[in-house]
Amino acid sequence: QHASEDLRSDVAVVRAALGGRALQHASQALRSDRGVVLVEVRRAGIMLEFASDDLRRDPEIVLAAVEENGCALQHASQDLRADRAIVLAAVWQDGCALQHAS
Repeated sequence: QHASEDLRSDVAVVRAALGGRALQHASQALRSDRGVVLVEVRRAGIMLEFASDDLRRDPEIVLAAVEENGCALQHASQDLRADRAIVLAAVWQDGCALQHAS
């Protein structure tokens, strides 16, 4: 929280400091970086919450997140919460994810 923007934009620093919760305190630039977000949601799907709005509309990003944690579906875009394949993957991982489907 108190790190400079330069440090919060350095993916190595953010990952070393925060492990699986790297996106939570990352800069907006990192939250919008498709490669960084994909790696992070594969490690902790619920981190989809901290991805940029554009990436929460990205089917590949959302699918990776819900395959790791079905409840990440709640942070997907409205359209993807209604996508059959994504909802099925989320529910397969955690049946409670159905409550987040549209």
